[in-house]
Amino acid sequence: MIEMKELKAQFKTEADSILNYWLGMIDNIHGGFYCFCDADNNISYQNDKSVLLHSRILWTFSKAYRVFGDERYREAAEHCFLFIRDHCIDEIHGGVYWMLKYDGNLIDDQKHVYNQCFAIYALSEFFLSTDNEESLNLALDLFNIVEKFAYDSKNCGYNEAFNCSWEPIPNYLVCDTSEGVLAEKSMNTHLHILEAYTSLYKATNSLMIQHKLLELLKIIRWNIIDSSGHFGLFFSSDWKCVSKDVSYGHDIEGSWLMDEAAKELSDGDFANEIFQFTTRMADITLSEGVDRNGAVFNELREGYLLDTDRVWWVQAEAMVGFYNAYQKTRRHDYFQAFLACWNIAKNQLKDTVHGEWHWKLRRNGEPYSDLPKVEPWKCPYHNGRACLELYTRLEIDELSSYEVAPQPTLFTN
Repeated sequence: MIEMKELKAQFKTEADSILNYWLGMIDNIHGGFYCFCDADNNISYQNDKSVLLHSRILWTFSKAYRVFGDERYREAAEHCFLFIRDHCIDEIHGGVYWMLKYDGNLIDDQKHVYNQCFAIYALSEFFLSTDNEESLNLALDLFNIVEKFAYDSKNCGYNEAFNCSWEPIPNYLVCDTSEGVLAEKSMNTHLHILEAYTSLYKATNSLMIQHKLLELLKIIRWNIIDSSGHFGLFFSSDWKCVSKDVSYGHDIEGSWLMDEAAKELSDGDFANEIFQFTTRMADITLSEGVDRNGAVFNELREGYLLDTDRVWWVQAEAMVGFYNAYQKTRRHDYFQAFLACWNIAKNQLKDTVHGEWHWKLRRNGEPYSDLPKVEPWKCPYHNGRACLELYTRLEIDELSSYEVAPQPTLFTN
């Protein structure tokens, strides 16, 4: 018998451990957070500052404050918010920049929708956690900018890459496939638009944003998910898939993020369709993407080259995705898959010497010791969010022990 209360306590402890590590990245001289630290905790104090990383840090500390009420996390979120407000937003053309120097001066002014939506996600969560109206107004400004310049009225979905003044440019940041194709649209950007708009809807209850959630879910359901139940990853402007890559991490992450969006819909029939379909996606990940010891594989490159590395964010998202599937179905195999990923995370990915999680492990559990703990794409958002999400979900279930139960009704109007 597994006590949910004990599991919840484990995720509280791990969340605090991750967050305490990132408190050590605060730059009290130039503002914001340091954006590079190697595996041995050597901080590069004059490394460029990533706007994307700051958005993910803001989201994580904001959510942590909302869940735990720890004033240290509120102060860290406020510190990060002020840096984004004062340095990262283009006051002339709108939107957030891509990269700044260590002192907050501009280096790269391109506007990518992926980056805009993480800022929306973070600013919305900061509002939900602190009632900061300025933060919500900035999130709405970014939403309006994205809808004005990036929405594709012909093919639906969103064009992704723009220069400073919102003129289209090649999509180098997110859409490079293993086959060498430079795609125009990506699953990744559209999944994180959905994630951002879900949070913004919770902050506003705007019917327009709710309508956008419905439209995005339909795009993902009918244009991005392929007949095999996997996400297609890269697309032409008119939604022709141009890559055979499969990402098990994004499949399982998307399964629970789509559910979170569907919960906010007024269309109960379509929401139930999404709930059933995402359960199928979790099933496929469980049957195709899980190694013998329970670790989730990274990806299938070009449709056949299996990457067996254990990547930190993939295991984190799999924990939430499998537990989410368990909550919907009460199936034993989902709960066991969740526990297996958690065991990999706490026993292998977690760096008990220097803190935080290793970027990735080899199949035998050996860490890649040359990879940094902090850089523009290595953030507290995935593993921090997983711990916060599971703590919250287990708080609902903590009065019970683990057991198989009948499948509940998924959605009622």
